[in-house]
Amino acid sequence: MGLFGDILKSVMSNMGGKDSLKNATRSAPNSMGCYKIYLHGSLKYVGKAEDGLRKRFVQYYNGTTAGYSSGRTINEHKDELIVEWVVLDSREKCRQVERQWIERFDPEWNVQSGWSHD
Repeated sequence: MGLFGDILKSVMSNMGGKDSLKNATRSAPNSMGCYKIYLHGSLKYVGKAEDGLRKRFVQYYNGTTAGYSSGRTINEHKDELIVEWVVLDSREKCRQVERQWIERFDPEWNVQSGWSHD
């Protein structure tokens, strides 16, 4: 792709992105934001990363979030997952978007971890 491709990838990762969980541990920005996790094309989990998207994806991939059920489930499927994210500019916006996505999509793994809107 060259220099233009690198610039375009950098700009796109600051707005949002989509990649395998493994690749996202390197390609996602260190910015805060919200993310969706897909298994075989089906949305399974949504979450927020107030301390940085890349950091959260590394935690999932390495299994350091295995202290709760959805974290364990994500780690168990780590090589099969696609993550999609959006960069946000405040912790409040992260909380708001996560809440809206849970209410709208009711992802299965959020329900397992007790984060359902019900």
